[in-house]
Amino acid sequence: MKKGIKSKYILIGLGILLILSIVGKRIANIIVPLLFLIIILRELKAIKRLIVPTRKNYVEIIALLVSTGILIFIICFYAKTWIHYLTGVLGILLLISSWFKSGITAEGFTSMYKYENLLPWSEINKVILTFSEDIKVEVFGSFMEQSFYFKKKDYDKIISILKAYLPKKAKVETFYK
Repeated sequence: MKKGIKSKYILIGLGILLILSIVGKRIANIIVPLLFLIIILRELKAIKRLIVPTRKNYVEIIALLVSTGILIFIICFYAKTWIHYLTGVLGILLLISSWFKSGITAEGFTSMYKYENLLPWSEINKVILTFSEDIKVEVFGSFMEQSFYFKKKDYDKIISILKAYLPKKAKVETFYK
């Protein structure tokens, strides 16, 4: 995302917070679930665009289940109105949809990290493929290095996508374990 767009989102967010502080809790009870719903829909669009989704390992699955359990516990014990329950359920759906959106798209690599959720092909300088029980793809560029794990059966798709979309200047290294 470009810096100009980020600053617009920050200004919109600050404006919403200012309005909420002036108008009160009633508007907040409507706007917060609405914002969650908008973000969830955006995440679902990203999931639809996936060409190759990442493999989810047991640690990630357990972490998601524990996080969901903690959120359910918080909702059950602290929610007082239906809007609290709705916000809690939307929060859980947001967590789950964010988790499922990582993988490879036509635009680049998508990840769960909010500050860099799309790594565009044009910014990738180097890709390291490591083959073992899974395919580990490490992506380097003008962003923080990120690693993605894919199933072995997706090898042909990954290679064809890298050949089609990766810039010519980008280096690809392959290792076998």
